[in-house]
Amino acid sequence: MDKVNTLGAGVALAVTFALLSALCAVAFVLAPDATLDFFGAFMHGLDLNSVKSAAPLSLGRVLYGLIGLSIIGFITGYVFAWTYNVINRQ
Repeated sequence: MDKVNTLGAGVALAVTFALLSALCAVAFVLAPDATLDFFGAFMHGLDLNSVKSAAPLSLGRVLYGLIGLSIIGFITGYVFAWTYNVINRQ
């Protein structure tokens, strides 16, 4: 089996998470209640309205989340690729 490039996997997942974060922010700007309902469906009907923030969505909050998810994505992708390579040693 081929080895997975750990740095490449980390960067790819970081970019993916950043894009998902940006898409989520756009969804909240366009339709906040529908977005909460949609994500509540992912959590098996959990009502997310009780945790809905009263603070307006700002560019700073969006960037904070985007950067945070990018870091988590990079670490996750890197660890995944490293673990894959360790398990699949020949």
